Amino acid sequence: MTLYVLLILAFYPSIKNDPAVTEVMQKLPAALRSLFGEDFSTPAGYVGGRLFSLMPVLLTLFAALSGSALIAGAEARGLLEWPLAQPLPRGALLAGRALALLVMLLGLGFVLFLSTWALGQVFQAPLPAARVLQTAALHTLGAWVFGALALAVGAATGRPGLASAVGAGLGIGLVVLHTLSGQVPALQDVAWLNPWHAALAEAPLRHAVGGAPLLVCLLLGGVWVLLAAPFFQNRDVGR
Repeated sequence: MTLYVLLILAFYPSIKNDPAVTEVMQKLPAALRSLFGEDFSTPAGYVGGRLFSLMPVLLTLFAALSGSALIAGAEARGLLEWPLAQPLPRGALLAGRALALLVMLLGLGFVLFLSTWALGQVFQAPLPAARVLQTAALHTLGAWVFGALALAVGAATGRPGLASAVGAGLGIGLVVLHTLSGQVPALQDVAWLNPWHAALAEAPLRHAVGGAPLLVCLLLGGVWVLLAAPFFQNRDVGR
């Protein structure tokens, strides 16, 4: 993660005063401008457009693969037999794995925050620490929604391939729909149903955002886990 941030921010000093870059960005199709932004001359524009524009996809992939591995993947490898043999309710096991996923993602988000903020000071792209932290948190908890979904599908079905496909496929698909919603009126009307709208709609690098989007994403991931609990409790694990 830190290397990725380094590779992105290292180019900023060479283009920040180049008007040709802004001209090129302004000539892109509207959907691409919505994804990458139009202004690479400011730290917020560059970091938001070059670094954080693809972060939902990368974090969703990581979260979905990790979530599917924690229950369904462990079951496929025969690693759930010992935990299930202990005097521990299955619901507690599922909750523990969900908490492990959340902590893992929050740790990755903290690395993203620290790398972006610190390397921004080095490469002439300084940003307020609070804005960078909030942006990293929104992206991380947005990915948590789909990591928790993959965990839930895996717990309910025992099929890691299906779990990762559902989590990653839905998460990335909704990133695309969020990007297109600014250009398609029909999508704007239902944008509030998209979890990525809660996480990304307010451009947190430029504007302060309240805690509601963070809470929405956190709770939605928890809902997936709660819904999966009775299925995990009652199915034959390992068969």
